Amino acid sequence: MIIEQFLPAFHYGDAIGNSTLSLHKCLLEKGIDSRIISLTIDENMRDKASFFKDYRENPESIKILHFAVPSELTDFFIKTKGKKVMVYHNITPAHFFVGFSDEFVKFTNEGRNHLKRLKDSFDMSIADSEYNAQELRELSFRNVFVFPIMINFEEYSKPFNKPYYNLLNDERKNIIFVGRISPNKKIEDLIKVLFFYKKFISPSIRLIVAGNTATLPKYFYSVRDLASRFFLTSDDIVFTGHIPFDELLSVYKLGNIFLSMSEHEGFCLPLIESCCFQVPIIAYDAGAVSETLDEAGIIVKNKNYEYIAGLVDEVIFNKKLNSKLKNYEKKRVENYFKDSNPEKFLLILNKL
Repeated sequence: MIIEQFLPAFHYGDAIGNSTLSLHKCLLEKGIDSRIISLTIDENMRDKASFFKDYRENPESIKILHFAVPSELTDFFIKTKGKKVMVYHNITPAHFFVGFSDEFVKFTNEGRNHLKRLKDSFDMSIADSEYNAQELRELSFRNVFVFPIMINFEEYSKPFNKPYYNLLNDERKNIIFVGRISPNKKIEDLIKVLFFYKKFISPSIRLIVAGNTATLPKYFYSVRDLASRFFLTSDDIVFTGHIPFDELLSVYKLGNIFLSMSEHEGFCLPLIESCCFQVPIIAYDAGAVSETLDEAGIIVKNKNYEYIAGLVDEVIFNKKLNSKLKNYEKKRVENYFKDSNPEKFLLILNKL
């Protein structure tokens, strides 16, 4: 058996790239011929993948497309023969980017068009959440299964960056959020919760937002401007930008609570990461958030910022509630470790 995984971009530290790599390692350990093919490959990942431009088609292989963005891989999978599987990782709806980036509006709309074109091209489709699976079913994809993103949990046991940790380890409590600075993530709502907390509860609080600030600069400048209009300073809000993995581990170590106000999530891996670090979670109920958390955090249905600020305080300082949430997180990690075992993914592939 030969299994070939295709993806538009193979990035170090990326959730899709890491999931691809986890399956690849499992296949190799089982003596199965496994290959990763990508349009672009990070320099430090070149020994693990091949460029699509150098690919020579193998009609005997099982071909897996990791789909999240439009690319030339769409036309390839429509035309290529043999057994084909899609792993769907979701596309952020275009309306979130209106007013911030015409390019992103066009890009995400094109992604939806590519997805529709692919509906008859696969023998099987695998979504990383039931939320994403439902979207595929509505588009008439056949043989849709659900399997979560594969995670190498050993990565989270690696040493964190102590100097970076010490920079922000002080008397303040830390609300953290991990994710790119994008309109669907609703960073402005995190800022509003922070403002109400500082004004009505305690000034001894900080918001740390760990994620790339360069992708949508117009949106980043808008949320930074909102923070300044609330008289929040760089001591109150830290935008880390894209940071190395050991510094990201430091952010999780610093977190007293993970707060998500995001309005679209196809999966939301940082929720599982927060569970790994026993950082209690409050999250707005959007997309696959409730499914991913599976009762391991507090879900809010409405964006009442004063109420959420009070809830943040209760979670941080109510020892009984804090301990209860951490126990739920521990169970979630144990269950997720079992559910995301690559061996189970292979059992799905055996249905081909």
